[in-house]
Amino acid sequence: MSLQTARPRPGALSLALVPSLALTLAASTLVAGGTTASAVEPSPGHPTNAGAIFKWGNPAWHDEFKTQAEPLGWEVSEAGTVVNRNGMLTLMAGREDGLVTATSTEQAAAEGRWEARVRMRNYRGTGARYRVFWELVPADGAERCGASGIVMASYRVNAKRAKGAVRTLPDLDFRFGRKLNLARDEFHTFAVEVTSDHISWFVDTKVVRTERRPEALSGVTFKPRFRVQGIEGQQMKPAWMQMDWARYYTLARPNRKSIEAKPMRLKTYPTPC
Repeated sequence: MSLQTARPRPGALSLALVPSLALTLAASTLVAGGTTASAVEPSPGHPTNAGAIFKWGNPAWHDEFKTQAEPLGWEVSEAGTVVNRNGMLTLMAGREDGLVTATSTEQAAAEGRWEARVRMRNYRGTGARYRVFWELVPADGAERCGASGIVMASYRVNAKRAKGAVRTLPDLDFRFGRKLNLARDEFHTFAVEVTSDHISWFVDTKVVRTERRPEALSGVTFKPRFRVQGIEGQQMKPAWMQMDWARYYTLARPNRKSIEAKPMRLKTYPTPC
């Protein structure tokens, strides 16, 4: 699917620009499934992808970020710097950039599987820590009263958990947290499978949540986005978010392994509408 490419206008960081789902994830502590958290998952020595483990076949769309210095097929923010560097899509956020994004203009779908290999780094100095997001956002750009997307992973450097979520109307907030080694430059792969009857989240090739309640399924057409998010009114510690690759698979091939897993933890959110 071809989408129009347009660069957003520059401006100061405003909470109005940030989906309320992101703010809730940044401010809250999420405990997986409402149960006692398990031990920290070790970083895989040789990370592989869920697509290979679950036999999703060849990706229908992918970007390995191997060539152009300026990313092609991505709408990037005016703030910060977004380039292909050393074979990785790199989002660079300075002390006052606030919000740096890269959104695909070439891929969008209502169902399928999305996966990316991601890492984050902070640089020395004082300031608050940026948060990174690997997420799906509505292809039409509509906020839908805060029910605006699916988060595969959200975290800060040295956080205890990577967090994921999906929001749906009128005010339902499905969420989880996964203990990981999130030290500087630690790579992890995060994926999601969206179908007509469930959404499953994968971390480092393992299915960690499968949500089947109809209320979690919006039927929205999504496009992939990477985001580095600051805190309004605070000076930030410079940070990079880097992606080794990003891929989309159709549902043509069934999962080779079971995707049974705990459901998400359900709460509500204060709707802005």
